[in-house]
Amino acid sequence: MIDLKGLNFPDGYFESEECCGFYITGMMKRLWAVQMNILSWIDEVCRKYGIHYIMDYGSMLGAVRHSGYIPWDDDLDIGMLRRDYNRFMGLVVGELPPYLSVKALFPEAVKPKEMIFGISNGTRLDTSPEFLERFYGCPYSTGVDIFVYDRVPEDPEQFEYQDSLIRALDRLLMLQWEVDDGSITEERRQEYKVIKESVENELDYSFSENENKSIQILRLLDIACSLCEDCGSKNVECREYSIYKGDKGFREEYFIDTIQLPFEGIMSVPVPRDYDTVLRNLYGEYMEQKMFTSSHDYPIYHNQRDELYRQYNIRGWKIPEEFLEYDKEGKLISDPNDFV
Repeated sequence: MIDLKGLNFPDGYFESEECCGFYITGMMKRLWAVQMNILSWIDEVCRKYGIHYIMDYGSMLGAVRHSGYIPWDDDLDIGMLRRDYNRFMGLVVGELPPYLSVKALFPEAVKPKEMIFGISNGTRLDTSPEFLERFYGCPYSTGVDIFVYDRVPEDPEQFEYQDSLIRALDRLLMLQWEVDDGSITEERRQEYKVIKESVENELDYSFSENENKSIQILRLLDIACSLCEDCGSKNVECREYSIYKGDKGFREEYFIDTIQLPFEGIMSVPVPRDYDTVLRNLYGEYMEQKMFTSSHDYPIYHNQRDELYRQYNIRGWKIPEEFLEYDKEGKLISDPNDFV
């Protein structure tokens, strides 16, 4: 087992501050600290076993442009080639301390939303003294997301087949959520039945009634993304995302030929040596700052914060000052009285 080693943060790091015209709260800084600490653990595992990874998406951009987080970013992303990811996931269970967990296709997941893997410090908020002491006073669960990169077939027919299969499974997953929450219309229910039957026939697969169907679809989606792992192509993509986001693909060597860049003055992180090509493909003129390009609401822990306030209010307890967040004018960002 590899233990989680605490990182040393300078005095004042957890103070709220304005950066590039954006106000970062002290709680967000604490969330960043947890994510960086988990990344340092991942890095130690990868160094031990010779596994390659790079900073990905906004985290790569942050490392290059800001030497750390983009001020309005609230998550930490890394990328791995499929072969490295498979090795990592096979080895990580034996190295995982009890207070970290794997974010993957858990059978007990109730309603998985997307095919993201990674390492986290739990699945729910925790205000216990032990948790707060270990994780810099941050009560929210968070972690590092791992995006898996698969080979892209060079043969046009292979590419079209895989592309259509991924799109069908992704559409089926979205319709499955509507089935599960009862919001699906009759028209979309018919679409669901047609796609489900088509997928079962194409993959010679029968969906089990004894397992969460979203989990089954995600598992099939992961298999579909890795169908061409042996095709010999040097072009790789995070397939499930690239078909919609229009990413222009990575070269395999981007994960191997890397350099280290400073990150938040706390650690160094790997990025492709040719990060300029990668970032231009992803963002165009990437040195031009564009606030908020995330696919989720900011901050990423807003639902946990609402639940934290709700639980304190239900019990009639005073919410500790360290859990409250204020904007730069000193006003509460989220009023606890709204959550009763």
